[in-house]
Amino acid sequence: MTALDGIILAAIIVCMLVVGVTGKRRNKTTEDFFLAGRNLRWYQIGFSLFATNFSASALIGLTGAAYLTGIAIYNYEWVGILALVFFAIVLVSVVRGSQVFTLSEYLERRYDTRIKVLYSVFIIFLLVFIEMAGALYAGGLLLREVIPGLSMNFVIVLVMILAGIYSVLGGLNAISRTDTFQSIILIIGALFIAYYTLSASGGWDGFKSNASNRSLSLIRDLDDRAVPWAGLVIGIPILCTYFWMVNQNMVQWVLSANSESDARRGLMFVGFLKLSILFIIIIPGIAAVNLIPGLTEADHIYPALLMEYLPTGVLGVVLAGFVAALMSNTDSTLHAATTIITMDFVHRSSPEIPAGQLVKIGRLTTILIIGISALWAPMIGHFGTLFEYIQSVLSYAVAPFVVVYLGGIFWPRATSAGALAALISGFVTAVLIGILGDGMGLFYIHYLYVPLPVAIVSLTAFIITSKLTPQCAIETKLLWVNTRFGHISILDKAFAVILISLTFIQVFIFR
Repeated sequence: MTALDGIILAAIIVCMLVVGVTGKRRNKTTEDFFLAGRNLRWYQIGFSLFATNFSASALIGLTGAAYLTGIAIYNYEWVGILALVFFAIVLVSVVRGSQVFTLSEYLERRYDTRIKVLYSVFIIFLLVFIEMAGALYAGGLLLREVIPGLSMNFVIVLVMILAGIYSVLGGLNAISRTDTFQSIILIIGALFIAYYTLSASGGWDGFKSNASNRSLSLIRDLDDRAVPWAGLVIGIPILCTYFWMVNQNMVQWVLSANSESDARRGLMFVGFLKLSILFIIIIPGIAAVNLIPGLTEADHIYPALLMEYLPTGVLGVVLAGFVAALMSNTDSTLHAATTIITMDFVHRSSPEIPAGQLVKIGRLTTILIIGISALWAPMIGHFGTLFEYIQSVLSYAVAPFVVVYLGGIFWPRATSAGALAALISGFVTAVLIGILGDGMGLFYIHYLYVPLPVAIVSLTAFIITSKLTPQCAIETKLLWVNTRFGHISILDKAFAVILISLTFIQVFIFR
């Protein structure tokens, strides 16, 4: 990296910090600090969701996975777009209408405190040890490659401090401002990578002639390592449902929207942005197979592309985009975990604590989470590729909560005993599959095949136990009713139709 690249990188990082620490900083109420006063507009929500989704771990993980397996990894993205449309059209009115701070608060009101605690502990673990630690590991991996002599631990601590500064001071308002700026830098950086990679490959025609037909096919055989077609049908939809609808890190932006329409349009806006991922992230990974053959560690593909094909000056901008992705995921994840701990545990146990004191506790909690994630992040290097580490953990863990959450919204007869039985039976099933399969080697099961059997067992226990236990009175606003479709504007419905159409056209072309 040249001095010019370093100056550009430092200047953009300073701009991020300035954007984060300036502007509105009054956080007198918990709603101001944790949900930006519920005043975010659609473009702020969309950019924040995009920046949170395409973290440093996604950039490195998706590029590396594309290098190893081709375009099939994009199946996670287009199914995710369909999940976003479903969330926008069907669930937004319920989530917004409940007026909760967190999904765990929703689960407490829908079921009872036991379900809230189980979800809170579960989601904090995933946020801290999977999402944020994965992003920090990715950041350390790339920046260590680009700047020789830089240790991973130093990078991790530095990023946590930078993201923590404006997260602690400004809350979700500050995070939203920086996420908008970071998304733009991230997209510009990814466009540069795609342009120079394709140019080195001989343009689009050269790229297609060098790439194998299999690497450009979304639908794969049952023995495919990345996404066997059965896994696309039975596994990825459950994972995407969790990621976009049952993950506090994503749902907090919907809860912070100024209106239902802003929430819907923000979700669909990020869907339109996600359509570009195939070309600006996945395709460069496939092109690297011929440009940089023989790399045995897939997570090193992205840094190798940067170092080999980006000219001076451009490298600084792309590195800034990477750091932006790293910081945006870190700040959002920090805030999501902090909100759950502060509002679902501290506030519930001591409701007399004033709002100002809760904000201070939230800031201290943010600092604590920074330390824990920084300690765990270097351990991820022992788990194979970054993408497989994240997806395999989620495949075993998330299905029971998807069942309980969606079951509670759509089935009024669901009871708290049924929800508890669903969680316990689902977790036991996932552990047994892990022990008998990966642990004892009695059988091999692709991680994308795990969510469905876990979900079936969980759903069966959910229905049977709910039928056998008495039903309690449930607030109507916590349930889905089809009359809410009448409140969706024609424009929002048109956006949904266009987004779904473009998604299926893309899938058809690369089937």
